[in-house]
Amino acid sequence: MHQHAVRTAMALYTGGTLDLETAARQAGVSTDRIERAARRFGRTRTTASSTSDRLSVSAD
Repeated sequence: MHQHAVRTAMALYTGGTLDLETAARQAGVSTDRIERAARRFGRTRTTASSTSDRLSVSAD
């Protein structure tokens, strides 16, 4: 179960959903552990898209 929490936190961190500290806290591990997991799985941190990058979509 612990390994699942680390992988989930790592995915949320690298995807830009959570910052490093929040991801580590939610998984119950150090920030270093999340960074090592990301490197081991070959993932890099992406930035969350800003509102200016989003398209407005509306129906007629």
